[in-house]
Amino acid sequence: MRLSREDQEILRTEIAGAEETLADARRSSDPLATLGGLNAVIDTLTATQHELVNVLLDRGASWSTIAQALSTSSASAQRRYPRRASRTGSREPATSDGAGH
Repeated sequence: MRLSREDQEILRTEIAGAEETLADARRSSDPLATLGGLNAVIDTLTATQHELVNVLLDRGASWSTIAQALSTSSASAQRRYPRRASRTGSREPATSDGAGH
């Protein structure tokens, strides 16, 4: 299963932003600024992870496959990542890379 170029770019941009925020937090000598930076990174990555789960479901991935990638059960994954409207990105069908679902 592959993501569209648009979805790949969105994912890269969000992860790069989190990396920059984490680097800023790492360089900070202010523990409150560090804590705030860590919180921002966690929020960003959690939103990105949730969106990626939705994209994968839109592309035909099963909850079982997603749960395996998350090292959890299908039921737990469904509770943690309920379906929601997309923040951004296209919703075109995926092309298969031969990996199966």
